[in-house]
Amino acid sequence: MPVEQKDLDLNKPLDVNIPPTLGKTSLTPELSKAAIVLHGDHYKQLQAKLTKYVLWHPYAVILYTLSIPLVIGYGIWEYMIVCDSLIEFYFLIMRNKKDFIFAIFSSFPILASIFGCFGFLAYVVGEDMGIITSKFYAQKYCDSIFGFDIKAFSQNENNKDKKLAKLGKNTELIIYRESPIAIGTLVVDEEQSTTSKFVVKITGIHVRKVFQKVDFDVVLIEWAILRARELYQEYLTSQNVKTPPENSFILVSMDAYSFDGAFEKTLLNNGFKLLDVSYELNPFSPSGSNLMKRVFKLLNVSRDTFGIMLTVGEEDIELLNKNPLTKGENKARKRA
Repeated sequence: MPVEQKDLDLNKPLDVNIPPTLGKTSLTPELSKAAIVLHGDHYKQLQAKLTKYVLWHPYAVILYTLSIPLVIGYGIWEYMIVCDSLIEFYFLIMRNKKDFIFAIFSSFPILASIFGCFGFLAYVVGEDMGIITSKFYAQKYCDSIFGFDIKAFSQNENNKDKKLAKLGKNTELIIYRESPIAIGTLVVDEEQSTTSKFVVKITGIHVRKVFQKVDFDVVLIEWAILRARELYQEYLTSQNVKTPPENSFILVSMDAYSFDGAFEKTLLNNGFKLLDVSYELNPFSPSGSNLMKRVFKLLNVSRDTFGIMLTVGEEDIELLNKNPLTKGENKARKRA
């Protein structure tokens, strides 16, 4: 029997009749659909940010600034060349209002074509984000985010598959008024991880748009770092290693986008450093188009990989169980 899913409609406000309680939970089968919706919404918002970024790119603003007066000036040039002063120009306009207005309006198609070119460019540049949004579930991009088959997880009634159920702890949801409003997920890189070098990637952090003035993303970053330490402890146990090797470390990485400056700033403020820059925006299905990479580079549109290196010692593992973030005492601060 399928597990009943928690409905989440991002186009509807939260039910004000439900008590305003704030909490957090690991991913459970009934929250699978809501988790997919939240992570999918992240790429929808990124697509909108990219479109805005291209339309208001410095190159575009310069072109708008130069083209508008030039095009309008060309349209009313016949009025300008016959006048020796602004006063004469004013009276000439007053005597020929209809013709003057027609001359201005006749330049609008040219202006519209200029704006249209940047609109088309924004569409082309944003296609990679659009592909992720449209194929997020159908192409199982979401499985890459969670690190497992989310469909199978959603059907894991009563956590019959213990191993699959345990993977739900790698996703954290913030709940407000009994509705998920933010999500964070991380995945262990099992191929690169060793007892002395443990590699974890935060595959997604997203907060509903109406709650982005509150530092829920910071809370989720802090949770991800602590969860990475917990996973490292579990990894050592699975390898029959009681204490961390000397000079061992945990590498926590995450991708962000250059046109999402606010989130990149949040990562930097939380100790992350820029590790790599890629002009391949779609990490799930790289296009390999050199032309688009050149366009992205020209516009400074990139997928940036950030990382933070955590040193590990015996005292770090002992502190894990004492940390309030592992006991449900997260605090969210409202941004100024």
